[in-house]
Amino acid sequence: MPEKEGTAAVSAAPGTMITVAPSAGPIGSLLRTAIDAEQVGAARLHLAADQPDLSLALSALREQTQLFLTCDSTVHGADEVGSDFVDVVLDDNPDRPALVAEVARLVTANPAGVAVSGRGSAALPVLLAALAAGGHLWVAAPEHEAATVAPPPFAARPKDHVALIARACGLARIAGRPPLDRPAAARLLGLAAAPTESDS
Repeated sequence: MPEKEGTAAVSAAPGTMITVAPSAGPIGSLLRTAIDAEQVGAARLHLAADQPDLSLALSALREQTQLFLTCDSTVHGADEVGSDFVDVVLDDNPDRPALVAEVARLVTANPAGVAVSGRGSAALPVLLAALAAGGHLWVAAPEHEAATVAPPPFAARPKDHVALIARACGLARIAGRPPLDRPAAARLLGLAAAPTESDS
């Protein structure tokens, strides 16, 4: 089909879309993560479904960043992916060859593009396998950030997440698949244009 060929050509572009997926938490921490993530190369932020004050968080992110904003919950103001691009988070698996093979299978099975991530110790092997296979990267918050609604010292922990995002962007550049800019990410996601404040 001509449409499939065009979609595959987009996903095969020599670049990597970096999606940051922070845990639910205070809007201030979310904004710090988003701003820093955009500066190092992220193009999309996926909001947790249980993010407090979700509409307010979207509005604040629109004002402070140009990231594409997606969410599992149906909420006004979020970007709706218009392509067959998918996100997959893989469970940890001590069988690393099997893990790498699964990443390659996912990339082949999703010609419109797939962002992958691995839980626990699978995070780095999955990241490297995705870059090698032509996939895109989903960078979730470290597992210890699940309680970001807690008081300090948890409030400072978004720095750990940004370090992971910076690592992903750096490895993508080393692999010859640098982070996609906003227009390229828009094409991959099937969005007409980059988000602006007027879209909020």
